[in-house]
Amino acid sequence: MPALLWFNEDGLNPEHQMVKDYADAPRIYIFDVAYMQQWKIAKHRVQFIYESLLEIPDIQIYQGETMAILQELVEVLKITKVVTTETPNHIIKGWQQQLQCSVNLVAYPEIFPGTDMSSPTRFARYWRKHQQSWLTL
Repeated sequence: MPALLWFNEDGLNPEHQMVKDYADAPRIYIFDVAYMQQWKIAKHRVQFIYESLLEIPDIQIYQGETMAILQELVEVLKITKVVTTETPNHIIKGWQQQLQCSVNLVAYPEIFPGTDMSSPTRFARYWRKHQQSWLTL
């Protein structure tokens, strides 16, 4: 059963169980500019998302309308299962519900920082180097 891993902004952990369970599945993230503008997502948040994505091996990053890209990939790659993470974000939940109409959707539980001890190494390296200067501002 061909699967596709769809990362959303609330599930960017390269060590997430879904990555382990579907190690051979294509991995994607979609920068939906209209969504980001609508919700006024700041540039530093976009940068954090991008740097987090760089930690995920073999991820393919797309730009465009989320549902259009997902539907095209499902059709072209003959995907029967989309694997993602749960999110409190009602927009992403809406996309997940729409997707369920055409493919099997598997949503892994969210991992909260208190229970997940891993962190993206790029940000962690930056923070270790600069935390003292940031904390003294």
